Amino acid sequence: MKNPVISEQDRRRRRSMIVFQIVAYGFLLTMFLIQLHMASVRNW
Repeated sequence: MKNPVISEQDRRRRRSMIVFQIVAYGFLLTMFLIQLHMASVRNW
């Protein structure tokens, strides 16, 4: 009876961790691209 609940919580936790990692890496990539764009505009 308890195993499906634990597996469901584990699946939900794993999915939320994957979503959090995607958001974090997307945010870092966006910051990097903005800095790269600002540097290229400043050099021009």
